Amino acid sequence: MRISESAAINRSDPVVRRLVKRAKDFQGRRGNSEPLTVLRYHEGGFLNYHYDWDEALASGNRVSTFMVYLEGDCIGGGTNFPYLPYPNDTRWCYAIECGEVDRDGYQGVTFKPVPGTAVYWENFHPNGSGHLGVYHAGLPVKSGIKTGINIWSFDKEVLV
Repeated sequence: MRISESAAINRSDPVVRRLVKRAKDFQGRRGNSEPLTVLRYHEGGFLNYHYDWDEALASGNRVSTFMVYLEGDCIGGGTNFPYLPYPNDTRWCYAIECGEVDRDGYQGVTFKPVPGTAVYWENFHPNGSGHLGVYHAGLPVKSGIKTGINIWSFDKEVLV
């Protein structure tokens, strides 16, 4: 499913608290967030296709996701959303893979791991059904290192 390294982040750190507050402010809600985790992918590292929401949960779920890129000194390693329509607008090329060679045969949209950028998505439609368009994967890192942090907003209290 995944080849990576991970580490929990101390939520009492002032920088971490500001990061979580900014994510909550962006969403316009005061939901809870799961404990933050830093993920590092070396050459060959990846994460298979998945949803961040879980149908099997009886109560609570991840309502939104921020994938923040901290380090992207790598070839490959983008975050691919195969069901999102590819924008035919070159202004997006700073953040997504453009052109047939860069897209490497992947369908949909692949966000590049550009340090200091983030990808945000809602995991559910307003009616509460899971958003099928947010199926995604961390593509294999061909060389170098990709490091990121996930910030998940949860609709119930999260036990730490």
